[in-house]
Amino acid sequence: MAEVCAAGIQPGLARMRKLLQLLQHPEQGLNFIHIAGTNGKGSVAAAMDSVLREAGFRPGLYTSPHLVDFRERFRVDGRMVSGKVLRNNMEAVIRVIQKLPCQKRPTLFEAATAIALRIFREERVDFVVWETGLGGRLDATNVVSPELCLLTSLGRDHEEILGRGYAKIGKEKAGILKRGVPVFSVPWPAEAARILKQRARKLRCPLKLVRPLPAAYGSPRLLGNHQRWNLSLAREAGRYLGFPDRWIRRGLRKTEWPGRFQILDNKRRLVLDGAHNLEGVRSALHAWRKRFGGSPARILFGCLKDKPSREMLAELEKAGAKIWGVVLPDARSSDPLRWEIHPTRIFSGVKQALEMDRREPTPGGTLILGSLVLAGEVLRAKGWRPE
Repeated sequence: MAEVCAAGIQPGLARMRKLLQLLQHPEQGLNFIHIAGTNGKGSVAAAMDSVLREAGFRPGLYTSPHLVDFRERFRVDGRMVSGKVLRNNMEAVIRVIQKLPCQKRPTLFEAATAIALRIFREERVDFVVWETGLGGRLDATNVVSPELCLLTSLGRDHEEILGRGYAKIGKEKAGILKRGVPVFSVPWPAEAARILKQRARKLRCPLKLVRPLPAAYGSPRLLGNHQRWNLSLAREAGRYLGFPDRWIRRGLRKTEWPGRFQILDNKRRLVLDGAHNLEGVRSALHAWRKRFGGSPARILFGCLKDKPSREMLAELEKAGAKIWGVVLPDARSSDPLRWEIHPTRIFSGVKQALEMDRREPTPGGTLILGSLVLAGEVLRAKGWRPE
């Protein structure tokens, strides 16, 4: 994808629409379920995909970022596409991109989004579960006409891009709404909720706020109270599509999404979570208390420069855990030496930190979090391979 230039003069959505025009509109004729929000988009997408498959459909699933393999972003009928399918569609998109002036070429995410659309059209999927990348209103995914929209919880990620405060963030996320298309949402903070209601009313979109998944649905594989909100969005979407409750129930029970409060070793209480903002950290700590009681004794933490390390570390420090800092293998990695709250130990890599945690286990358990990049490196070190 070296041929893909950074974002140029042309606005992102116009650039994306031009690319799809040149690709003969691969988005046309597909049935989209569009998902936006700050936290939980991937979990909702995985649950929706599982419910659709349980109902006998063959869905396409587009998510980002990937943890270990780029193909994780493109799934058909529950499995990653083959290397050959990805390569053929990537080459077709690149051939079109190469003909464009550099300043009008798409970003990597825009190109990947076009590749996904081409794959799903080629594979003739029944539905496309379609996760936004950043925001919603101006996101590359917002070039489709969905069957319904799902909105997850809000956090204050990417305020430097989306704007300060929940009202501006909510406006960007609610930007995926289309005229007359039903919307299911978890409750938002008051200032964002007002924006959402106004936009839904203006576009005549039926809007329903969901409640957490009832206890009667049993214990899903996705752990934590926050996941019961996410699963409830998929449940309401399944009901809107007319699926019997028994299908929805089975689909939700089977839902898996790696790196989200994933118990790597129950005996040692070793847990991996992709939380990378304050709200995510709070949810992970709450899930720990519900699962094990108390707080983890040790936190293995690494994050990217654009994430709120001070806020996250302050929350973790309040939990009373010893914090081990890790440098991530990414140019955007935050330097533990520059954190305002200093870790008790610093490691130059994930493997070294995991090895030390294995050699010096703590009875109170270890929670690993701070970044999906960190989650991917941990899974890679553990030999995990996506299907």
